[in-house]
Amino acid sequence: MNIQNYDNEIQTLNREVMTARTNMSDDMVDACNKLLQKAHEIDDINLLGYAYYYLADAYYKVSTEYRKFNENLLKAIEYLQMCGDKEHIVRCYNLLGIDALNHGNIELALDFFMTGIRDCSELEKNSAVGFIECNIGLIYYAVGEIKTALSYIQSGYKHIRRNKEDSLYYLNVLLCYCNEAECYLLLDKPASVKNCLLAIKRLEADPRVKSEYFQDILVLDVRMRGNYVLGNMEEYQKYSEILLKTIQTDNFSVDNIDDIYGACRFLMKIGRVDEVAEIVKNVEKSINEINISYLRKQYAKIKCELYTLMNDDEEKHKAYEEFYTYSMAQEKEGIVNYKFFTDIRAKLSDMERENIALLKKAETDSLTGLGNRYGLNEYADKAFDEAYINQKSLAVEILDVDNFKQYNDTFGHQAGDICLKTIAGIITEKTKGNNKIHAFRYGGDEFVIVYEDMTDEEVMGYASEIRKGIKEHNLEAPSQVSSKLVTISQGICNSVPVSTNKLWDYMYAADNALYEVKGHRKGEIVMLHKALISQESLDEAKYS
Repeated sequence: MNIQNYDNEIQTLNREVMTARTNMSDDMVDACNKLLQKAHEIDDINLLGYAYYYLADAYYKVSTEYRKFNENLLKAIEYLQMCGDKEHIVRCYNLLGIDALNHGNIELALDFFMTGIRDCSELEKNSAVGFIECNIGLIYYAVGEIKTALSYIQSGYKHIRRNKEDSLYYLNVLLCYCNEAECYLLLDKPASVKNCLLAIKRLEADPRVKSEYFQDILVLDVRMRGNYVLGNMEEYQKYSEILLKTIQTDNFSVDNIDDIYGACRFLMKIGRVDEVAEIVKNVEKSINEINISYLRKQYAKIKCELYTLMNDDEEKHKAYEEFYTYSMAQEKEGIVNYKFFTDIRAKLSDMERENIALLKKAETDSLTGLGNRYGLNEYADKAFDEAYINQKSLAVEILDVDNFKQYNDTFGHQAGDICLKTIAGIITEKTKGNNKIHAFRYGGDEFVIVYEDMTDEEVMGYASEIRKGIKEHNLEAPSQVSSKLVTISQGICNSVPVSTNKLWDYMYAADNALYEVKGHRKGEIVMLHKALISQESLDEAKYS
């Protein structure tokens, strides 16, 4: 759905919603209700689905009225299904997964998340897949699979970073940094923790980013724990004081509860037990208002841990009784929730895709004739294993068409398809005859090229030839773009894989290189050899 197609009154109401959302303001619910009222007045199912989704999102983010979140989410799904708005259907899958997690149902959560990712595959540069991948990462984090968690979070970050139009873009990027830092803390990688904290600090200095974002419980907790581990005791003390003040003075939405529990466990670990006791008392009101048995059980668990450390047998026994009571309540609640999620499944049944196994067998992109992302995944597993065994280099290039959205908007989607087919043809022409090079269309205007056992100079040579070939085709660029012709940007990672490297690691590094190109030097090529952008890696980078 394109909100720009509506009249000025609706666009004004939508701006109010997005402004309140960006500010995480308490006015968000009221703003969404105004938009919803207008949608009912004009009886527009597209706008109704859109408004109900953001109202559900508002109740989740800034309210403890959890049942209203559920009610509005169900209505959103009903209307979104009717109008076929897949972007917001996918966002609903993300919220459904979060809801299932908050009720302690990991299996259902993963089912919703994976369905959402599957439905995202045809949506160009949609940040919803990034949210979902980060949430899957948090599931793996919770069960102790930290490396797997990190890979999902980093992949989610890649998707989130590429959609700056999202009203919560900067907050989402910030939370990705925090989630990465949490993984690095458990993996005992202080240098990586430091990089994450520096990234947070750079974001804080950006005038486009709301200062309120840095008062979030997770952000304060990560800065507290990160600085403690790094030995920056002044910074640790600073953020611990802000965190304690925030927790002791605010009411909390469901989104904050797990982060508060995490902060409590860290503070107990370092001996600040009395402060945790104060937090536990303060959080009780919010927990009772949310009234979800699983979260109340987790609250009782925190109290069991706390009172054990305090040697307070009386309170400890009360906490154990509460834990048992809410464990039983969770079982009963689970039956009701199962019916709730089953009903939603029924509402979404006709939005389900064809069998995913059949889709994976189709390894050719129908538009360009190149391999698709499923073909890439199947090929890459073998290529990485072989390169590691033989200790030969492997290069992964991400090629992105510059300003392709403007191209589609100016010339139309049919012309955009012709442009992509032309670029695919040039890639094929420039690499034909070399069985060490394999090209794929990754999705939208992105292509991935894999080079086996080739030097930096050889890889850069082929990449330059592709760029030259596209320039020689004289594809006209949109008038609002500074370049008169269509250009491409290319990010490359080339190195010998280590045992744990997979396609994602190289894609992440190549995408970082591409991000460097897009941010500063569109139409050029950057080659990196490390996964994280730092001044050192940029100094070592090769440019063309």
